This record gives sequence, C-alpha cells and structure tokens, in this order.
Amino acid sequence: MTDWTWEYLPNAEHVVGGLEPEIKRDVERLAGRLADAASVRYFGDPPIEESGVSRLFDIAEDRLIVWYQEHRRLATVLIVRVQHWPADTTC
Repeated sequence: MTDWTWEYLPNAEHVVGGLEPEIKRDVERLAGRLADAASVRYFGDPPIEESGVSRLFDIAEDRLIVWYQEHRRLATVLIVRVQHWPADTTC
C-alpha cells in the first residue's frame, strides 16, 4: 500500500470541471497509478537543500493528457491540468 496520495491543484472544478464523469474517472485512475509509481520511485524526504517539488510532467493515454507535479515532502501527486480530445465523429 502506498503512502502517496494525489489531489487536484487548485481544485477539481478548475482542473476537470466540465468533463464527462467517465473522463473524470479515467483521470482519477491515472492519478492513483501516478501516486503508486511515485511511492516506489522515492524513499524518504529529499535533502534539505532541495524543494522536493518536481518540474511539471505530462503523461498521455489514448485521448487523455494529464499534467502533474510530484511533491516529495507531502508525498502527493498534484494534478494541475487535463486535456481530453473527443473521438472524431466527422469521418
């Protein structure tokens, strides 16, 4: 079991507001997997001279892109932006 969690930054309405519930569930599943991966990658707090906050990362799955940061001191993945492209229905 992981000690890492995830949350939206600044909040869910800002990040995933307006998306379909199915897309929101996909984002939350991916966020959980990112938290699990971070818990394996990092052990303990970063050195005192480091902030412990990563640069902005992105990950894409199918038609979904999620931008996130890892905050080592809080053991939290911060989901900061989500983009979803709907299937092309014009073809």
